[in-house]
Amino acid sequence: MAKSNRENEIKLAFPSPESAVLRLRTAGAREVHARAFEDNVLFDFADRRLTTGGRLLRLRAFADASLLTFKGPVPGEHRHKVKIENETAVADPAALRSILLGLGFEVVYRYQKYRATYRFETVEASVDETPLGTFVELEGAPDDVDRAAAALGAVPSDYILATYRELQEEDARARGGVAGDMLLAPPNGRDPAP
Repeated sequence: MAKSNRENEIKLAFPSPESAVLRLRTAGAREVHARAFEDNVLFDFADRRLTTGGRLLRLRAFADASLLTFKGPVPGEHRHKVKIENETAVADPAALRSILLGLGFEVVYRYQKYRATYRFETVEASVDETPLGTFVELEGAPDDVDRAAAALGAVPSDYILATYRELQEEDARARGGVAGDMLLAPPNGRDPAP
C-alpha cells in the first residue's frame, strides 16, 4: 500500500521529555528511533510567496539522514493540522542547498530540536524537545490521532495546530520581542547545517 501524501497531525504540550516518554510507554507506544538532534532549514523566495500561500519548503537533517519536504495547504476546515506533504531523501544536502539558493530561494527560518520517535498502534508519535518546551507530535489518520491523544490523557481542546514557527512568534510577541531562528546548542559544538 502506498503512503498517503496527506499529513494529519497535532501537537500536545508536556512539562518535560521524561513525562512525555512515560505517558507514551504507559499507553503502550514503542520506540522506533532514539533521541537525535534535528536541524531544519526553511526556504522561500524574497517575496515570501510560499509562506503567504501556506506552503513550506524544508531541508531537514536528522540522525545521518537528510530530507527535502514540500508541504501545501488542504482546503476546508479540519480538526487537526492537515497538509499535502511530499518528501524525498537527499544524498548531498550541501549541494541541494546550493541549488536552491542558485534558483533564487533564500533561507527564511531555521529551527532545531531533539526528537525521539515512537509508534502507538498506527500513529507516529514524536517527542520533540525545543527551546519552547516539550511537545508530542501525533501523526496518522484523524480517528487514530484522536484515539492516541485520548490514550495520552488529552482532549481536543489540548490540541495544538500551530507550527513551531507560529508558536515561537506567539511567544516572542508575549515577551515584547521578535522571533528569530529557534536554535539549540549543537551537538559536539558543530553547526550541522548543510
